[in-house]
Order: sequence, then C-alpha cells, then structure tokens
Amino acid sequence: MKKLILLLLFIPLVSFGQTVVGDFKIDNGEIIWQKIYDDSLNITSQDLVLKPIGLPFSTTIYLKQVSKAKLIVNHKDSRTRLTVRDIASIDNEVVTVYGVSTNPNKPTYAHEIYGRKGAFSKKFIKKDGKILNDIILKEINSLISNDDW
Repeated sequence: MKKLILLLLFIPLVSFGQTVVGDFKIDNGEIIWQKIYDDSLNITSQDLVLKPIGLPFSTTIYLKQVSKAKLIVNHKDSRTRLTVRDIASIDNEVVTVYGVSTNPNKPTYAHEIYGRKGAFSKKFIKKDGKILNDIILKEINSLISNDDW
C-alpha cells in the first residue's frame, strides 16, 4: 500500500515540468519549434510572417496577434532540420493610463507567455501549443511547396 501511495505522489512530480510538447521544446529558456524532414528541402533561413487565420473564437489574444518568427535551416546528408525561434506577437493597440502609454510595437515572445521556470504552462500543453503548431506548419508548408499558382 505504501508503494502505491508513493507512486501516486511521484507521478505528478515527474509530469509537472514538461520541456518537450510535440514539435516544441524549451532551449535555454526559449520556446522553439523544431522538426527534421528526411528530404533535402530547397529552403533557406529567413524571417517568417505568421498569419493566424481561422482561429477558434476562444483563442488567446497572444495567438490572435502572433506575427513573426525566425526560421533557421540546417542541412545534413539528405535531411533538413527546421528550427523556428523568436516566436513573437505584436500588439498594435496603444493603451494610456495616467499619462503613460504602452509601446504598441514591442514584441511579446512565446517564452514570456508560455514558459514558466523552464517548463511549459498548462495552457500551452492543453490547447495553445497545438494552435501555434498549426500556424507555424501552415507557413512552413507554404514555403516548401512554393507554387507560383
């Protein structure tokens, strides 16, 4: 019985600090998206323009305003590793309180919203991670296909 109680207490401690969720992981306190393709993709490192289109109504403001990231491409043998860093949301709305205004073009990075003490927040694990993954994949797939039609 003691072993069962210890096991039940141990499981939440192990699962509490997740540092990998799907294609996302925490690297030096920053949330990055990384995926390895078994093909040699004809793509270069560049700044990404993320377009959060068709999101559910209950989506967080951060995801509705996510707009940019940096794509880093590495080739090795016949494989390609894509890493997306500096995932940022930019709030264009100016709020003035007692004569002090917010900076409307200051980016808010994903690790500031979803990273808590080197682990993902519960909101990211349950819902927002999948939505952000879909936004990034949509942009990556448009770069890979690169059809002029």
